[in-house]
Amino acid sequence: MAHQPNVSAQEHDPGGKVRLRLPDGVIGGATFSPCGRYRQALTRDWTPQGTAPRAIVFIGMNPSVAAADISDPTCHRELMFARDWGYTRYLKGNMLDWRATSPKDIPVDPAMACSPDNIPALIDMANEAETLVMAYGRLHKRFNGIVAEVLAAMQATGKPLMCLGLNQDGSAKHPLYLRKDSKLREFPMPLLS
Repeated sequence: MAHQPNVSAQEHDPGGKVRLRLPDGVIGGATFSPCGRYRQALTRDWTPQGTAPRAIVFIGMNPSVAAADISDPTCHRELMFARDWGYTRYLKGNMLDWRATSPKDIPVDPAMACSPDNIPALIDMANEAETLVMAYGRLHKRFNGIVAEVLAAMQATGKPLMCLGLNQDGSAKHPLYLRKDSKLREFPMPLLS
């Protein structure tokens, strides 16, 4: 997957005000739609020269303000988990690729909240990664069809599906609100109705 510079990201304001610097030695990348409303992929790489990267992908709810050269609190937390677990490349995708910091700003129409480019980008990242971490939190049930499609596509890669815990509805817990020493566990496929 080609990662484009953070040019079009300025054409759409996802609303978040917290923008964080990338940690020293981390190279960032991002893939946005031409209109800037959608972000399909975010990458962070700190692989030492001369070694093979160990990649992990986190699949969240939807993108916020993170771009090639800046991070947001969720992506920063996930990158720290990845580093602590011995990975050297962090990949970030989402169930929905519409950029909005607040879930209330996600379009109600699932076809608008998730572009046709999203699931193929997730599959590309999953194929690169050793481990797939579900971290999407509680999405409105109107998005159950998309969640089911993404989970089926991720399961089809044959890679382990993991999470940092489950919400009462069976969705994967959001990493931002979990302890730094939270452990990965197997993600059981939820029954979506």
